[in-house]
Amino acid sequence: MPHLLVVDDDENRRTGIVEAIAERAGYVVDQCGDRSAARDRLAQFDYDVLLVGLEISQEAALGLCSDVRANPRTEQLPILLLTGHDLELEKEGRFKGLDLGATDYVLLPVGPEKLMARIEFALRLKFLADRVRLQNAELESKVRDRTRTAEALADALRAERDTLRETLDVFDEAVVLLGAAKEVLVANSAGARLMASQLKPAILAWLELVVAQTPPREQEFIEGTQVFVGRAYPLRGDRVLLYMRDTTAAREVEVRRLQAEKMASIGILAAGVAHEINNPAAFVLGNFDALSVHFRTLEDRVRASSSDPGFKTAVTEILFEANAILQESKEGMARIHRIVRSLSSFTHVDDDQGVPTDLNTAVDSTLGILRNELRHRASVDKDLQATRLVRSTPAGLGQVFLNLIMNAIQAVDEARGKDNRIRVRTYDHGDDVIFEVRDNGCGIAPGVLPRIFDSFFTTKPRGVGTGLGLSISQGIVQSLGGTITVETELGRGTLFRVQLPAEAPSPEPASPPEPVAAPRYSRRRILAVDDEALLLKAYRRMISDTHEVVTALGGRDALLVLRKRQDFDVILCDLQMPEMSGMELFMTAKREFPELAKRFVFVTGGAFSAEARHFLEQAVTCLNKPFSVDELMGLIEAKVAENGVAPGPDPSLPREPARTWTGPASPSQPAGGGAGGRLAGEDGSASDFGVAPRDRN
Repeated sequence: MPHLLVVDDDENRRTGIVEAIAERAGYVVDQCGDRSAARDRLAQFDYDVLLVGLEISQEAALGLCSDVRANPRTEQLPILLLTGHDLELEKEGRFKGLDLGATDYVLLPVGPEKLMARIEFALRLKFLADRVRLQNAELESKVRDRTRTAEALADALRAERDTLRETLDVFDEAVVLLGAAKEVLVANSAGARLMASQLKPAILAWLELVVAQTPPREQEFIEGTQVFVGRAYPLRGDRVLLYMRDTTAAREVEVRRLQAEKMASIGILAAGVAHEINNPAAFVLGNFDALSVHFRTLEDRVRASSSDPGFKTAVTEILFEANAILQESKEGMARIHRIVRSLSSFTHVDDDQGVPTDLNTAVDSTLGILRNELRHRASVDKDLQATRLVRSTPAGLGQVFLNLIMNAIQAVDEARGKDNRIRVRTYDHGDDVIFEVRDNGCGIAPGVLPRIFDSFFTTKPRGVGTGLGLSISQGIVQSLGGTITVETELGRGTLFRVQLPAEAPSPEPASPPEPVAAPRYSRRRILAVDDEALLLKAYRRMISDTHEVVTALGGRDALLVLRKRQDFDVILCDLQMPEMSGMELFMTAKREFPELAKRFVFVTGGAFSAEARHFLEQAVTCLNKPFSVDELMGLIEAKVAENGVAPGPDPSLPREPARTWTGPASPSQPAGGGAGGRLAGEDGSASDFGVAPRDRN
């Protein structure tokens, strides 16, 4: 219950205030007459509101405000200044008090109702501020943990890449160290065989040309049906390290294997990051929506109840600013969601069947991923006019665009960021769809141009490129029945053009819908299942005013609920949960209660495995995290309509409170309730499954 402290050296006034507050049940009020006693009280007890009188000892009162704000233990404590109406000195004291951190002031004399309204308003602000700080702290902690995990995985991925590159340098291929007279100093077995073959004279003649040049040079050699590619590395003492590999058959196979491993690692990382971000993002957005509703309700009550225009104006301004902050926070979370959604296009690395894909969407996703790279390197001109679809996997098409746009970024001079331009364009051309990316960078040298699509060929420094990007992109485009071409001019820039066959004409754009009135929802009984306790709380805040909500922490607890009662209109179920996943819960419920199968809606922050993705494709209803209140309410109503359920009662009628399953303990949560299981109401009471307690209001 609220605990208040009244500090005033006027005993009569102090006593009157305490008695006015004490008339309201549920308040504990302490009092004292000076600054020293107040400091002692604040050190001993945790108070919810501090009321400080100004009329007698203004200096002491203001000093107490400073003491409270300077102490980390009490710096968030709301302070109400008790002050007279007309004295100029009192006005100055009020302003100083507000500067020192006072929350509000009350003009004396004041009626009990107005005083209590100010106190309750201060309590409400403290409650909301404490809740937002707690949620922010939890979210910051999760983000830090996920960031550390992502950084560790990224470091491991980079280490694996470096190890792989070193392995490729000596991968069952010829390695020969030659001296100044081109005699063989060291050679592995493949190198020894190579130097004993008919290629030796051609190799030695080539080495004479490149030995004086510091950069390694590469040359292709053909012996019968075999094709070798050699590289020469000049060393100190006129020595040369020769590396030769047979690219006849294994070349393309090796490229595909390396790309598959690389994309699998990126896909696992992206899916994990997406899932772990989407879960907290879902309940944060839900709480933002709920908090917005509370602020609007509070603003309406202030306008309706207060007769003081100045007070109403001040509170309205505060609430307006608070709503603006919430809206900005929601926009930030929406940006996070768009980034995560773009990352998800790289998670389906094992998909081998193409689907109709929109080039414009794939380009936007790729630009979103590269947003930070582009911000400091070049300006992007985007002209996306394509209206036709192509048949492709989103991951494959995204990889092509990522490689080509990254090449454009690396082709421009970072020091000339303001002058750098990258133009990205899509358009229809007959039966094809064209993607183009043009830069105004350095261009490609004529001697390099014929080899840019060769596997492992790169002009970038070691550690920057693997020489696989353009080769892989060409392979993906050709597998889709398309072509990739390049136009370049030294000092002027380069244009890459991807031409793909169109799948089918896109449908005519639909006319904008007619404006409709806000929907009126019938009251339904909802079971929400998730392993994230904060998300379950968010569900209750978002929809419990309209629907009866029962929550279960995890699949096992949900199954206990369903075995007690099956009268839920909709079951909101997370897909990825420990111990019992959403898929396992669905299959078990379908086997034991077949009629419940059509009531499931799967709420997911991302599907990790091919099994999970395949499950979601089997005509089940799915809602992606994060989501808004309107999306959730609309989906519930659509699911009910799909199942042919009759309209429920009016939400404005008395209703049952939201309840949480507190049944037998599972490894995921502490024990609670009896063996039969009970449902706990928001007021802490419990009931059997048959009848729940009614709301007290």
